[in-house]
Amino acid sequence: MSVTLIAGANFSGRTQRLRDWSGLEADKLPVGTAAYVGPDPLSALSGFAPTVRGEIDFAARDAETSKVAVSLLEELGFSYILDRNPFALSGGEQVAAAVAAALALRPERLAIDAALEQLAADVRDRLVQWLHESDTDVRIADNRQAEWYRGPVETLPAPADTPTVNVWDGLVPHVPRVLVEITGLDFTYPNGTRVFRDFSARLEPGIAYRLAGANGSGKSTLSKLLCGLLKPQRGTIRIDGQPVRPWRRPGDLASYHFQNPNFQIFARSVRDQLRRSAKPSATAMGFGLGNALETHPLDLPFVLRKRLALASAFTIKAALLVLDEPTLGQDDEAAQGIRVPAVKRAGVIISHSKIYEDLPTLAL
Repeated sequence: MSVTLIAGANFSGRTQRLRDWSGLEADKLPVGTAAYVGPDPLSALSGFAPTVRGEIDFAARDAETSKVAVSLLEELGFSYILDRNPFALSGGEQVAAAVAAALALRPERLAIDAALEQLAADVRDRLVQWLHESDTDVRIADNRQAEWYRGPVETLPAPADTPTVNVWDGLVPHVPRVLVEITGLDFTYPNGTRVFRDFSARLEPGIAYRLAGANGSGKSTLSKLLCGLLKPQRGTIRIDGQPVRPWRRPGDLASYHFQNPNFQIFARSVRDQLRRSAKPSATAMGFGLGNALETHPLDLPFVLRKRLALASAFTIKAALLVLDEPTLGQDDEAAQGIRVPAVKRAGVIISHSKIYEDLPTLAL
């Protein structure tokens, strides 16, 4: 069948176009003939099954369809996630699982909204080639399409007035410049999945590093270790030569922005979410949220929830800033606005986009 790109800026109506086309809004298509995978891939899964294989079997019409979906994951190099819980996967692994489960429905139409931005380039390209050769009509919205897409495009007109990102220096707190040294780090998840063995790295003060690696290589895990959300089995983290234990006081060493903003939003309003900022109203304005201060964060579209979570991370006074896929869901203009303040802080940026490829790379 065909693969078509739906192009346009943030707030141009791409998501609505995809939802209408796939029949999610008006129930225009019979049940089971369409599927939608958005920037939060977990929302595309049922949540009933404890494993990815179970999600595929739940969605599949028959054993043969299930086998085809499993073979897709195997071809993409993700066979190891089949017997793992979807909630324990990285963002890219979740996208692969969600697309495989969606294809197990044998849909006539499949809409993929910003999800491919979370995949490594080689995996994304192999998946798109698979979709070209499938029996499904596919439409994709992707903010980094200029980096890779070659094919039919439906371009939506630019919106007349949109909330833009304009983060100036005064909104970002000044923090001490520190040297971070990681030595002999070992980490294994309780299910036995080993991520690091004798990993070492050196983060020079005042430098933003791009953390590079394949989907599932441990990028988010390393970030969570630095932020104190996980505790290593062995190894040392030093700040200016002094050992520290981030897991004892999570958030003291590093401010962490999650790949999925829904995991980072706890307040009942945008203003309350930004209460730790010295200038909540100005911070909201800088991230394009000036007209949403009293809005419940979960009532915001994904693109603004992502900006709110970023604003929360930027305004915390921690020595390191760790950003997991900060440009997810953001068009080129917004992504550049996010990039400028990000690279002025010492820290780690996880991104599959070329927008950060000029930064010094820490490879996994």
